[in-house]
Amino acid sequence: MIRPTRRHTCALSAAALLAATAGCAGNASSSGSKNDEGPIVIGTSIQLSGTTVLSQVRDGYLLAVQQVNAEGGLEVGGKKRKVELKVLDNRSDTNTMVQQVRSLVLTDHAVGLLGSCCQQNIDMQGQADALKVPLVMGALPVELLPKGKGYTWDSFQSLADGSKGFYQTAAGAKTNKKTLIVTNNDGQGKSTGQLWANAGKKAGFTITATKAVPTGTTDFSDVIKAGKSSDAQVLIASMTPSDCFAMWKQMKALAYKPKMAIGLQCAQTPGWGSLGKLGNGTLVQLNWSDTAGLPYTDLIKKKYGKKYTNLTDLGSVAIGLHEATILMDAVKDAGSTDAAAVNKALAESTTVSALGSVKFVDNKSTTPTFIGQWENGVIKQIWPAKGGSPLASLSGLN
Repeated sequence: MIRPTRRHTCALSAAALLAATAGCAGNASSSGSKNDEGPIVIGTSIQLSGTTVLSQVRDGYLLAVQQVNAEGGLEVGGKKRKVELKVLDNRSDTNTMVQQVRSLVLTDHAVGLLGSCCQQNIDMQGQADALKVPLVMGALPVELLPKGKGYTWDSFQSLADGSKGFYQTAAGAKTNKKTLIVTNNDGQGKSTGQLWANAGKKAGFTITATKAVPTGTTDFSDVIKAGKSSDAQVLIASMTPSDCFAMWKQMKALAYKPKMAIGLQCAQTPGWGSLGKLGNGTLVQLNWSDTAGLPYTDLIKKKYGKKYTNLTDLGSVAIGLHEATILMDAVKDAGSTDAAAVNKALAESTTVSALGSVKFVDNKSTTPTFIGQWENGVIKQIWPAKGGSPLASLSGLN
């Protein structure tokens, strides 16, 4: 879903610009959203450079807008109006994100916002509440959405579903069920670690050690020592990609060989393939699979199947398509570009989109979960059994 890089990627392709008007941080301008005759502006401050790149999610946003505009736009008040998508690169910086969100709403008059990823989505929620403008996000497990003032709508997978799938898979493997959990020490990491620990205990696994490390950690020797000394044959890691990459390399160097390992967040990146054979056998929680019969699968594969070859990449396109469809359907259902009216329509949404049916309860709508496994740079779905392949061994560390 997310890709570590230092390359600045704010510029959009010519094809994308034909699909929707998008801007970078320096060229946001006044929009026609408040004009009944002008385009309807939706906006996103998203990570397109810095430590994380979400170009696949952005491509999903663009695809959704392209589909709507190809049909003449959204019908609001009896008139069809084109949708203008404003895309701002916050360069993986939260302060920049805050400034850009305010600019999108106050200067560009965006009727609604689309999310970024992970902790930045949590931070963005406060801005949506303060500005009283609807924010539709994915890329944040529904359990991690804080209670806000009702303007943020999270439609994504559940950590509980992911842990259920993982532990069901792990129960069928030959391990001692002793488990090491390692997370980043931010709010998302700690919440994820606690939820997976509780689920593991209920599933009959013993959590022998838990570790929370700062983002950017490069020395995992203490973590690995805890895993080895406790004889943990099952590893659950929920960290940023660069942290996971460093830990996997050190596990190999220090001969820590769990029999099963899953990388939450980090193994969901196409960069995982850069580990080569070291990454083989690592499990990953997926929000999308091309064998699951989800809506718009053929469209996603047709438009982006050549550009993106992994399930995580295409799943990120699906996230973007899903989010943008939900927001635009709410504008259409509201029959208005008034933020309060759009927000009310979201509460009543029954949209069916790229990740399935949408029905919000307490501002959350849970989408399907799958467990996949990396093998030679490619991910295969292994759970649930429908559409899945058999579990392989964790050959990368063994």
